[in-house]
Amino acid sequence: MNASLTSRTTPHASTGRRGRGMVPALLLAWLVWGSGCGPQTDGPHGEATRYVVGLSPFLADGVKDDVYRRLVGFVLEDMPQGSSLWLYDAFHNQTITHIKVPTLRAFRSGRTRANQFGEEIGRLREFLAEPHEQPEHEGLCFDEAVRFPQFLDFVGANLAGPNQSTVVVMLGSPLYVDEREPEFSMTQGYFPSDGHLLASRERTLYGLAGRDGALPGLTVHYGYFGEVWENEIHEERIGRFWSLYLERQGGRLATFCGDLATVFNALREGGGRDAGGRHYEIEPGPAKVEMQRITREVGQSDWITGELSGEAPPPPRRTVGPMKIGIRWKGSLDLDLYARPAPQAETLFFDHRQSPEGYYFKDHRTSPDLEYEYIEFAAPVDVRTARASVNFYEGDAPQGTGGEVRVVFDGRIYSGRFSIPAGRGNQGRGGVGQEAYWASLDLVALLGLR
Repeated sequence: MNASLTSRTTPHASTGRRGRGMVPALLLAWLVWGSGCGPQTDGPHGEATRYVVGLSPFLADGVKDDVYRRLVGFVLEDMPQGSSLWLYDAFHNQTITHIKVPTLRAFRSGRTRANQFGEEIGRLREFLAEPHEQPEHEGLCFDEAVRFPQFLDFVGANLAGPNQSTVVVMLGSPLYVDEREPEFSMTQGYFPSDGHLLASRERTLYGLAGRDGALPGLTVHYGYFGEVWENEIHEERIGRFWSLYLERQGGRLATFCGDLATVFNALREGGGRDAGGRHYEIEPGPAKVEMQRITREVGQSDWITGELSGEAPPPPRRTVGPMKIGIRWKGSLDLDLYARPAPQAETLFFDHRQSPEGYYFKDHRTSPDLEYEYIEFAAPVDVRTARASVNFYEGDAPQGTGGEVRVVFDGRIYSGRFSIPAGRGNQGRGGVGQEAYWASLDLVALLGLR
């Protein structure tokens, strides 16, 4: 069995420096032993339990001490005899250290464990103290990042099995970021649609097609740090996604929270709250492989769903500034919005959701007669050079289709109509002969500037 991850070499040199304020391992061992607390002789998962800890190399200094104390305390006090602990850098996919607690009577003592595992505990301390260089990519933050899908692949292939009780502890951000495939990153409120779970790995790194039972009986306790959510809906969607990601491979998300005490209590007791105590199902019906977005303010999109006053607003006082463009329509049809701030700029649409100037947002409501999506340019754009259009992607509309377009600019909401003569969708194809499937939006005229 390969007991180390070898997918990549860590892009930094070890400095061997120790973190300031880091509690020395032997001092902590003395505190534990002196308190009269001893390690368990049998644990909630039995003596054969294999504990796998995935750590982010980019933890903030303010949480490293707490992580160190809790992990060392678990080794000295709580690991059942006969069990093992495997510590990994869960971003660079490399081994930190490995500890196995013998079944000898002497290893019921925390002092014995501290003496025998001093070298292994030292490797953990050095890993946490060492400065690790983060990747650089515009718009992505790698603070506390881990590569959760890739780490689970390794665990399933090397450390889990039907006759092995395997418990994973993830300590890092629950928001996946990837500098090599940034379109899959969970930044700025983005989360994967259920379509990812049904697709293949060739199409998406979250794909689970053909991976049923890849993580048999695996239990995961996921602990993160600080306020990482846009809002409660964002937290629920990410927790739901990771829960489904594990369930569809035969695993279980037992704990998912931002409180380390809760995570380690659940680890010791062998339980957990199952990501809020809810069981999730894949949403019925066809699902695109796309990254959907939750905004920080739940009511932020009222500008497109709400009713407007009958009087049209005056033209804007300026032509350069932040802008939102949104569409809505009726019927069981799939229309897609495309926009770019200038002819040579990147086009935002459902398959390219972020650019230096803005982002694309889409949300499916429960009502079959109301869907909406919009593009927001947070960076100032010139309305005279911005381009926008709508594609009839999928569905049947023998008489053609259309809907409403709204633009927020200069503090005002402008509204107009668009129409598409085609009777059915064309899956987003463009070029010669596809004009009937598209509607070009005249933004200058819509704002009353022509």
